[in-house]
Amino acid sequence: MFDYSNFDYTTFRLYIKVFSFVIALLLTQMTLVEWRRFRNTVYKYLALGFGTMLLQISLIVIINLYSIVSGLSYHSTIIPVADHALRTLSYIFIAAAFVTAKPVYRSRFIMVNVAVLVLLTPVMGALWSHNGTVTQPPYIGMVEESFFELWNTFLLIYTIRTISKSEVHIKRGLVIATSVLVVKQLIHLANLYLLNDQPVHFLAAEPALLILYFYATISTIHKEIIGNIIQADKEKTMVKEKSYQDVIRALITSLEAKDKYTRGHSDRVTEYAMLIGNKLDLAPDDLTKLYCGAILHDIGKIGIDEGILNNPLTLGDDEITRIKKHPEIGAKIVSSIDSLSYVAPAVLYHHERFDGTGYPFGLKGTEIPLHARIIAVSDAFDAMLSVRSYRNPVSKQTAINEIISGAGTQFDSDLVKVLVEELGFSMDNNKAVTRTA
Repeated sequence: MFDYSNFDYTTFRLYIKVFSFVIALLLTQMTLVEWRRFRNTVYKYLALGFGTMLLQISLIVIINLYSIVSGLSYHSTIIPVADHALRTLSYIFIAAAFVTAKPVYRSRFIMVNVAVLVLLTPVMGALWSHNGTVTQPPYIGMVEESFFELWNTFLLIYTIRTISKSEVHIKRGLVIATSVLVVKQLIHLANLYLLNDQPVHFLAAEPALLILYFYATISTIHKEIIGNIIQADKEKTMVKEKSYQDVIRALITSLEAKDKYTRGHSDRVTEYAMLIGNKLDLAPDDLTKLYCGAILHDIGKIGIDEGILNNPLTLGDDEITRIKKHPEIGAKIVSSIDSLSYVAPAVLYHHERFDGTGYPFGLKGTEIPLHARIIAVSDAFDAMLSVRSYRNPVSKQTAINEIISGAGTQFDSDLVKVLVEELGFSMDNNKAVTRTA
């Protein structure tokens, strides 16, 4: 049997309470941050509960430190009653966090329990004072402590019930954590009545379960916080992508309103470009860049006079020079939009030729960014299939033959081969095209 008379209860209690103080502080901060981020009422009352628990633990730590430093035991009616009252109040708030059926139910639950606490705490204090001097831990009379501990146990069991019926995502972890605390309360009641006869391992079970409760609670709330962060990031990404799409669509609509011959052209070029990109197994980020670059490749035509864009006659040298400015104009437009500036190279270089005779800078071969090379072959192919002010569209077979004939000079041969195959054709050594089976 454990000889309680030789056990330094004050020091032992201090170690446990200091550890509990650190954990309660962490839990208060975590729940407070979550409440400020999402204004979730559950976290609001959890923050109040853990904050009150932090205050209760701080009180006991201060008193224990005083006892150790001064060598005197501090006995007062206020301290033990305040200790138990604050712990009970913390359990009230924690239980109230999960009374989520209706806000009015939560308010009534808190008001009733706080009213009982306010009315009966002075009574318990007076009763304890009447019992005389405390001669052994836990520094409060058995009747008074039993009242608080039984109430706390009821609150914890009620908390498990409300958590089980709530819609919180961390239900399972909180039920487990609170169940551990219920077991701790039952052991505490057993220790209260059998204190002088209990073995040391039974006394040690109580603080061990308290530590287990804190661990389970922190793990559960941390998991929820991480989940919330991931979900928030997903929502931000969705909003960001939606904003990109809205900006892109607005720009394309503006262009198509000006140049009737390009209506649908950007979408088709994007479709062909994505066929090539997917076949090349480009990374998701690269596919996104390719998509944006392809659909915006002709956006610079917004800066070209409508008379030139829609002229059915042969253009003069000056008009051709002005038309050739559209890649640079487009690059400037997308560069001015932070969320789209990364597609500027694809827009700027999509009229460069593989042999170095293109514009605006005469880049050659792989000097031309991959996205721009993909857009170049996709753009030329759809342009031949589209109605233009100065010519009629050609057949698909003819367009494919023209693309093949430009492989290695105007276009990247590897990309031409990919596009042709993705369109259901094949290339032989003579660059002839036959439909695949």
